[in-house]
Amino acid sequence: MKNYVQGKVVVITGGSSGFGLSTAGMLLEMGAQVVITGRSDERLQSAARELNSANLLAVQADAVKTADWQKLVRETVGRFGRIDVLVNNHGAGVNITDVESFSDEDIDTVLNINLASVIRGCREVTPTMKARGQGHIINVSSGCAYHSWPKWAVYTAAKAGMVAFTRSLHLEMAAWGGKATSFIPGAARTNFCGAANIDDSWLDGYPSAEDFSRTLVHCIDVPDGTVIEEVNVWGTKQVKEMLVPY
Repeated sequence: MKNYVQGKVVVITGGSSGFGLSTAGMLLEMGAQVVITGRSDERLQSAARELNSANLLAVQADAVKTADWQKLVRETVGRFGRIDVLVNNHGAGVNITDVESFSDEDIDTVLNINLASVIRGCREVTPTMKARGQGHIINVSSGCAYHSWPKWAVYTAAKAGMVAFTRSLHLEMAAWGGKATSFIPGAARTNFCGAANIDDSWLDGYPSAEDFSRTLVHCIDVPDGTVIEEVNVWGTKQVKEMLVPY
């Protein structure tokens, strides 16, 4: 069966682990040219060795820094000539606690990493897409965008804001031939909890990053004249134990 991924240049932020790494591997297998980014050059190079493809470019970049976004665009266009798809997969919990316990610095950091950095990235990447009259941006949000849990309020605000931003972004991009998608995953067995210093034992039996990445890849693997507006993906165990999203 034909796929619509082969030959496309796909940039994936946060590509050294979790959804980003597994998505990169699947796209490479389907014939895409893939760029992965990450803040840690050590983890990024380890991911590049694991993926082991001539069609892969690894670029050390911090998504909160405009200069790093500009470097990413230059290096990607320099290597592959264009950017067809941007997957904003980066993000972090930073501090999962009651609102009253947040410092100003923590609030700014959570919003910057999970929302403002996505806006900056879209701003820097869309001009090169617009010049060609086509392009696709996929913003990876969170089930928190539509559902609420204690201690996740600030992170939830950022992820809900991302979904609203993506809808407006799509309308802007559609005017010149582009499109935008929200990918909204529930909880999965990634390194998210560990990075946020919260217990992850409750994730036993939950989907792996690879389980959810199949759906993320499907958001890309569609004809140019179609778009998946948004997709919500849950582990069945989370639906059974934590919420009823229907």
